[in-house]
Amino acid sequence: MKSILLKLVAALWLIPPAFLVAGPPEPPSGWTEGYVMANGIRLHYWRTGGDKPVMVMAHGFSDDGLCWTQLAVELTDQFDLILFDARGHGLSDAPNRSDPADAQVEDLAGLIKALELKNPILMGHSMGSASVAWFAARYPDVPKAIILEDPRLVGRSPLSSGEVSEEDLKKRAATILEQNNKTYDEIVEHGLKQNPSWGEAEIRIWAASKQRHHPNLVYRTFSQDRPSTSDLFKKITCPTLILKADAGEKLRRENEQVAAHLKNGKLVHIESAGHNVRREQKERLLQALMPFLHSL
Repeated sequence: MKSILLKLVAALWLIPPAFLVAGPPEPPSGWTEGYVMANGIRLHYWRTGGDKPVMVMAHGFSDDGLCWTQLAVELTDQFDLILFDARGHGLSDAPNRSDPADAQVEDLAGLIKALELKNPILMGHSMGSASVAWFAARYPDVPKAIILEDPRLVGRSPLSSGEVSEEDLKKRAATILEQNNKTYDEIVEHGLKQNPSWGEAEIRIWAASKQRHHPNLVYRTFSQDRPSTSDLFKKITCPTLILKADAGEKLRRENEQVAAHLKNGKLVHIESAGHNVRREQKERLLQALMPFLHSL
């Protein structure tokens, strides 16, 4: 009996650590990664590759490029996808407190220039959707089309940094740093409790990004130097699809009023979806997204 136990212990030592402790999932086979200098900083990106139409995907606040993975695998047969880490996220350079409000817009412009992309399709979620919309308004001849996942169309106005105390900003930064220092398993456990409908695979991708977003990001949130969504939409000329979270009748009407400023736009409220539309209702999102992409 003793010899059997000794052999079992020895066998366990030979098992690779990855089988003992589940860590962040590896990106799909064949994806490549790289860096570019854009707008004075180093941006990291993943790319699926292939001789196909290019789509650049801009993630939301505190996520990173790989947070698009679950949707990206649905699109790789038809598109060469570039999933980049925004300033202060993932493996890209940290933000500075002095960064202008449009820093991420110019980061996106620099990425497109550095990779020599011609008329890419752009897709953004939340923070990323704001960058994509602002980019398309500033550089209307560049994107072939844009897709915005739950952008803020109506609601509270951005605050200026003067309306938020220094002490409050430090507390917010400390909260991010505290999350950075949590173990991966702790973040996964919290994510599964908070968003059980996403599924474990999605949570494990999401969790890794929470250890990497930078505390200085608190300063980009507060700025009055951002144009309104309505003003941006008036300047966008390319085909635009808005994939919006579900909403009541009043909010839907308000969203439609803002979307009406687009010259060539379509607004779809995704039934039963919250802010993370693709994570909560991926199949319904794809039902609206794929016909739009095929029409381009």
